[in-house]
Amino acid sequence: MLSRALLLLLTTFSIHSQETYKIALGSCLHQDHPAPIWDAVNDNNIDSFFFLGDNIYGDVPSGLPWKLKRSYDKQKKVLPSWLMSKQIHVIWDDHDYGKNDGGGSYRFKEYAQDLYIDFWDIPDNDPRANREGIYYQQLQNINGLRVLFVGLDTRYFRSNIEEKDDVYLPNLEPDATFLGHKQWEWLKDTLKQEHDLLIMASSIQVLATEHRFEKWSNIPSERNKLLTLLESLDSRVIVVSGDRHRAGLYQYNDITEITASSLNRPTYSEETDSLLLGKTYTENNFGLISIEKDIVEISVINVDNKTLESLILEI
Repeated sequence: MLSRALLLLLTTFSIHSQETYKIALGSCLHQDHPAPIWDAVNDNNIDSFFFLGDNIYGDVPSGLPWKLKRSYDKQKKVLPSWLMSKQIHVIWDDHDYGKNDGGGSYRFKEYAQDLYIDFWDIPDNDPRANREGIYYQQLQNINGLRVLFVGLDTRYFRSNIEEKDDVYLPNLEPDATFLGHKQWEWLKDTLKQEHDLLIMASSIQVLATEHRFEKWSNIPSERNKLLTLLESLDSRVIVVSGDRHRAGLYQYNDITEITASSLNRPTYSEETDSLLLGKTYTENNFGLISIEKDIVEISVINVDNKTLESLILEI
């Protein structure tokens, strides 16, 4: 694997090959707002799209779930038809879970999961249709590489985190969790499969630690546990995340993270982090992972199909 010092940050170089497999990814898609970003996504001739959460905005301040189904019904009408013909990967975040910044104590989470299963046409024989939480895995051969897709559920089992003066405080309780016991055991077993490339989706950021919002470092023991597990792997590890209404690339040792957000809900604030490569981008954007043989390119692309940041990784 390349060390951080040898990673190539590129803004102009792209991989060109008929055998390049392209996975677009994004988050924060409001069903009531225009989404011109889809034209740029379509221009990249993608093979797959990874929805990283906040795939609808169906929550209300009371936490009651009355808006969830209506939001899904609207989203079904406005998603481009060509997109749903691609291979779809999906996880959820708080706004399609049903409660802003919600966790395991959300009382309508079972109902929210039923709506999620129905909207994404998840079949009855899929584990997600018959267990708590929407985490899943899929092993796929792409251009001779064994690519393991893992989608985590950072909502259904998450312990409470407290906020003070609009800043989330670390939960230092010894039993505090993001994933819950069953999902942790499942993840450990899943990662034992032989694979060359891991693409692991977390709705909230894993690597960034310095902003005041939700992130894995809200429960430091869980972040340390996850990073230790990922660093023990022989495979190349790419974490994909959303949530933040900003995009960027991050690096911690041999773990790379791309945050892609938002598809149609931009923000306008500046932010940096000691693990950030380059800068963050608050304009509407999507991420792109291009796989060709033993090379992977990850990029952040805006609504004008302009590459904002790009990084080449060797497998």
